[in-house]
Amino acid sequence: MKQPSHPPARRTATQSAPGWISVSRGAALGISMISAFNLCEVLQCQTSAVTNWLCNFRMISQPLCIALLAMLATALLMYSIKPALPGSVWIASIAMILLVAVFTGWDLWEFTQRVPENLRQTAMSRPLGVLMLLSVAGMGILAGDSPGARGKSSILTIGFSCVLSILGFAVITLQSGSMSDVLAKEPAPAILVIGCDVAADGTPSEALVDRMSTACKVLLDGHAKMMILSGGPGEGMVTESQAMQKLAIESGVSETQVVQDSTGISFPHAIQFAADLPELQAERRIIVVSHWYQLARLRLLARQAGFKVHAIPAEQQHALFHQNILYVREIAAFLKACCEPAKRLIMRN
Repeated sequence: MKQPSHPPARRTATQSAPGWISVSRGAALGISMISAFNLCEVLQCQTSAVTNWLCNFRMISQPLCIALLAMLATALLMYSIKPALPGSVWIASIAMILLVAVFTGWDLWEFTQRVPENLRQTAMSRPLGVLMLLSVAGMGILAGDSPGARGKSSILTIGFSCVLSILGFAVITLQSGSMSDVLAKEPAPAILVIGCDVAADGTPSEALVDRMSTACKVLLDGHAKMMILSGGPGEGMVTESQAMQKLAIESGVSETQVVQDSTGISFPHAIQFAADLPELQAERRIIVVSHWYQLARLRLLARQAGFKVHAIPAEQQHALFHQNILYVREIAAFLKACCEPAKRLIMRN
């Protein structure tokens, strides 16, 4: 006897989206957060939105650059929440990504033309990294309205991809930021030297000697008028700034050219001390000297304080002890510095 046929059972579970869509949504969320925090810095510190964290929006006005950052952050946030974007938002999102990619590519091209070949790979790390993040997010947006992409995505994968994108942004920024800036022909009002370890008997560490020898050379070559030595208490009675002043005088720097900041316990404090000096009120330009991995954060903090900064890496005699650990700590400190303007903006309101 023929058995009666039964209709197929209905699907009760939502189809899962491909894993790469989750990765794309996480990358988009990461870029959205980076753009949003950059926008907070612009609004809180009155910095330039033209030279932003992702690229350089050449020849575009400040108000339009602010609008572009806001639109990019909003469009990518919408995609990270729901990949199937409305038609007009989908077009705007693709346009934003393409625009940022064009200016990032412009940055890349300039590096290939202006940077010496031995430093080119380091200089190109940030624009290449930004282009990679934009590509990952952009491919997901392009496929976001397809039936497969509308499925359920792993929140864990999205979150992990977002964290990796933000950490990757910090790494490539620190890497490309380790290069020395070209010094202007006109001397800067001051050089800011960041202190580090001094032994209990007052002996400066090799790292501190490296920073001071580099800074003294820059000063004696006529690139600056004075030297700000920022360093707090050491292990003994001698502060870091006192040990630094002794090194400066031994190198031939006049004592009248030296200003000590003996309470300098952090980068923000050192930058603020320099910002309050009368000598730097008329011309907000400063040279900062520290080790290579700290230059990106120094540029960021000086930018937020209203300085035009020229960062110079210390010429090292040897590799730093526990350099990898110092680099990991610097990544965390850099990300904290990125978040600080947003925190101050929220507290102000």
